Amino acid sequence: MKSKLFILLCCSYLIAFVINLIPSIKHPDSTMTIIHLFASTLLVIALSAFIKMTSFQNVVVKNTLFIGFISGLMVYTVNFLTSLTEIAMIDILAAIQYPFYLIFVTPFFGMNYLVGLSYDAFSLLLSAVYLFAFVFVMDIHKKAILKE
Repeated sequence: MKSKLFILLCCSYLIAFVINLIPSIKHPDSTMTIIHLFASTLLVIALSAFIKMTSFQNVVVKNTLFIGFISGLMVYTVNFLTSLTEIAMIDILAAIQYPFYLIFVTPFFGMNYLVGLSYDAFSLLLSAVYLFAFVFVMDIHKKAILKE
């Protein structure tokens, strides 16, 4: 059952990534459609099912959620700092943020169809979602340990 959920998660991630890639890069110049929302919703459902089935046993899930939280926070912070100053170190961080943005924010960017935020504000919102999921996983892990 876990391998089927993992395959579903990987397929839904790839679908959401491919469909949401261009709108997330060209935002706000591109238009979001219901297809983008549908792809992101499919990913959220698959991720939720995978977390529920394997979360307290899988360290990779916990680390991925934590890195997703950090990456969303980093995208927001770096964009905020680049708008304030022109320091070379912040430009280096801005170059580092793009892979994290592509990996952790782009597949969920179809959800921005509902809220219409800028990409940095959406990254901050998604960071809160990753944090909520991480806390949920840790709570499940704690309850599983207490049951034993």
